[in-house]
Amino acid sequence: MELGLALTLCGLGGAFLLTALILGIIAGNRKRKCTESTTAVITRYEKRRSDHTTYYHPVYEYTVDNVKYARVGASMSGHKPQINSMVPIMYNPGRPKQSYIQNYDNKAYKILTIVFVVIGCIPIIICIGIALFV
Repeated sequence: MELGLALTLCGLGGAFLLTALILGIIAGNRKRKCTESTTAVITRYEKRRSDHTTYYHPVYEYTVDNVKYARVGASMSGHKPQINSMVPIMYNPGRPKQSYIQNYDNKAYKILTIVFVVIGCIPIIICIGIALFV
């Protein structure tokens, strides 16, 4: 196998694996820092289109120490949040503006991390397979 092809395949796989690692670190840090729970209300959603898919980002509001915060949650294609529904969130007690919707934003990060790991492994496996069988 040519060295250039091997480096390209492994570099491409490594880039996706690095992205998966970064996503995992972000999710882990957020989960580690956001230790207090409260309830938020979904006030609206932001609708975004990409190619043929529509993504709905819930906008939720919550109050901590008489201060109201509004945040935009992660999206999941095809899942439209219900306006005025109550959702459990976790927030950072030191910086209450940092928050995420439990079992929703985490799921989006997990799915993205898994997708990037799988995509990252494919070129590396191909590279190894070519090296072993050629």
